[in-house]
Amino acid sequence: MALSRSRLLYIAAMIVTGVVIGWVAAQNPTWQEAAITPAAWPFVVSLVLDIVIGQAAARGKAEPLTMGDRFVGVLGAGLIVTAFLAIGT
Repeated sequence: MALSRSRLLYIAAMIVTGVVIGWVAAQNPTWQEAAITPAAWPFVVSLVLDIVIGQAAARGKAEPLTMGDRFVGVLGAGLIVTAFLAIGT
């Protein structure tokens, strides 16, 4: 099954988000002790992207995300953040 442009952009954005959050959190060790750990921050980004893509899908300009897309995006970003933090310490 081929992925639509909106689904590919979502997954790519989540991977980039994981890299950025991981790099920033590795540079600022105090952030690793926040109430919400950096590995959970991709959930917030996913929520924002999901709302934007959902609105575009409602207007017929994009294909809606599936749960599989969300799973791959959030899990991938979380694992990337975790890898950055494990290597950076």
